[in-house]
Amino acid sequence: MSLKHIISIFIILAVSTSCQMTGDQIQNGQSQMMAERIYKESDILDAVDDVIGPDGRPIKDRSSQEAMEDLTDDYTNFPSSSEVNNYINESLSFTGQCNIDEADKDYAYGTMYTRGSMGARRVLATIYQSCDAIDFVMDETTPRLSGVSTRPATLTDGSDFKQRVITNRQAMVNSHGILSQLDKDPEFPSEKCIDTTQRPPVYGYGSRKGLRSREINLFTRGQGVAKNNVQASGIDCSEFISAAFAAEGLKFNKSDRDFNSLTTTSLHYASDNSDSCVKPVEFDLPYSIQSGDIINLKGSHVLMVDTAGPDPLGIRGAAESNSCNSITINDFDFTYIHSGALNNYGPARVSARIHATKRSTMFNNLLAQARTACTRLVQGRASSQKMRSGRFSILRHDSGNPACYYEDYGKLKGEECINQCFGERRLNDGY
Repeated sequence: MSLKHIISIFIILAVSTSCQMTGDQIQNGQSQMMAERIYKESDILDAVDDVIGPDGRPIKDRSSQEAMEDLTDDYTNFPSSSEVNNYINESLSFTGQCNIDEADKDYAYGTMYTRGSMGARRVLATIYQSCDAIDFVMDETTPRLSGVSTRPATLTDGSDFKQRVITNRQAMVNSHGILSQLDKDPEFPSEKCIDTTQRPPVYGYGSRKGLRSREINLFTRGQGVAKNNVQASGIDCSEFISAAFAAEGLKFNKSDRDFNSLTTTSLHYASDNSDSCVKPVEFDLPYSIQSGDIINLKGSHVLMVDTAGPDPLGIRGAAESNSCNSITINDFDFTYIHSGALNNYGPARVSARIHATKRSTMFNNLLAQARTACTRLVQGRASSQKMRSGRFSILRHDSGNPACYYEDYGKLKGEECINQCFGERRLNDGY
């Protein structure tokens, strides 16, 4: 089989699969499994049967041929595994524009992971040096951490804030849903990993990272965490989201030439620029938020939606019973990933329902938007209003625009520790 024929199969695979996955195939993770299979060039022929047509010849179209020429320097070079993987990831990213039936669309909205959410998961796993961090979900039963407190402090720019202080590292580890399990694991840390029970991650307001030699060091303390005899890894909310975007090669603005680090305020203003790659969404009712959406409150907090149920904001159910004003945060069915002050945990995956009992301006805004969208649905309108009101917005990356991607991923210091387990999860769990 010629090099050109083999390469053709891969590009055809990426193009033809993106809008042909059924709900069952999505559930089984076949799209991401196919993408993962190209990590090994020895696995190339295993994919052949999956893309050969009934006449025994590859299925192809003009767009796939052009992509092949670009990716392979007119068939003179075999692309690296990362280049092919990046291309397939982009081709398989769910944009909500495929012609699929309503049942499959329901399932896709609830289960597909975007590159934004994958980036957040990668940052979360890296900062804990374990993929187990992805499995833990904070909810209303999660107690506040021991061994962590706050104290008044002043940033270098003169603004006052509450600085985190780890007063008792072992008490913090023992009360932590992730660190306590790692502390009990005799095989943790492995040879490639940092012992995060000795350098626990914590939310740190003003703890920025930036990019140094094209690497993001997640394990620095930053201004948001007090200096004492306890090592710590501090990161604030917007820097966490910025790192997640960098980890998957996503731009905030089309004109960005290097990985960008935005605050909640700069993200709020950037989202309305014509150059922006993150735009306030209008819900395609009854569908609303989806994995990878950014929920931002200017000057306060930002988070990324991780998993979304079939009715994540309770809009569909309330519209069917014409009871839009009865929607509560208890009706929310999604998880998010952030670095925040909630229960002093810092980086964590969180159930949205935890905010039913915890005061939150952000979630009060989200509740108001859900009720308004529900009312529009009852009135027979096909879309919501734009999700931007005052300081509040829900933003979605323009995943269909090639100008909104970097050529390379940003490197996270310590990601070698989790590359294997993260790759296995993408293969087995379909993200």
